[in-house]
Amino acid sequence: MKIIALSCTQKRLPSLTDALLDAAITGVLQEVGDAEVQRIRLIDHRIAMCEGEDTCLDPEVGRCTLDDDFEHVVGLAGGARGMLLAMPVYAGNVPAVLKIFQERLKSFMNAERRPFGGLLVGTIVHSRTMLTEPALASLFPWYLRLRNKNVASACFSQHDHQDLTRTAALDMCVAVGRQLGMTLDGSRSPVGERTAERTAERTALPLVQSPDRPRCGDPAVPSP
Repeated sequence: MKIIALSCTQKRLPSLTDALLDAAITGVLQEVGDAEVQRIRLIDHRIAMCEGEDTCLDPEVGRCTLDDDFEHVVGLAGGARGMLLAMPVYAGNVPAVLKIFQERLKSFMNAERRPFGGLLVGTIVHSRTMLTEPALASLFPWYLRLRNKNVASACFSQHDHQDLTRTAALDMCVAVGRQLGMTLDGSRSPVGERTAERTAERTALPLVQSPDRPRCGDPAVPSP
């Protein structure tokens, strides 16, 4: 089963984004034994800005006419069933390299099968201070247009932590990968067809239960 691992950082290696993405890949591999992971770092490819001519939408053209690495990157995603996407927050939104790529995918708007579309997705967003949730939310119109389904997300703010890889962030990224892997595995075979051995091997993700809170109108509980 092919899974895309899309790194949307604008930094060269090594990068925090890629470290978090690697952890999520580890999680997927725990759940999907035959996973074929196709890593794509957008910054490593020449992808020019869309020029807004909409020539690609002409049925007689049917493709983007800019001469760069865009078609190569699209080809790398062929046959994928799932995607892990990891990105930092730049200026409160998605990185420019991802926004440019999103706009270039418009060339397939009239296609029956859209590249990077029809996928189950796990998403990881990180920032230095805040705004991870708004940046995550900005991805969903793109996901909806591509008919993608986000099955797990994780957001991390660095704040005073000098190195997020020395925190629980990596464990949470593994959990995102595992959730995506479980969903992909379940989508290709009914539960009744899974072997008892495979089910026994699987460790359930931890359930975090919030403590009970007093409800409006409940008698006041005296302080100890």
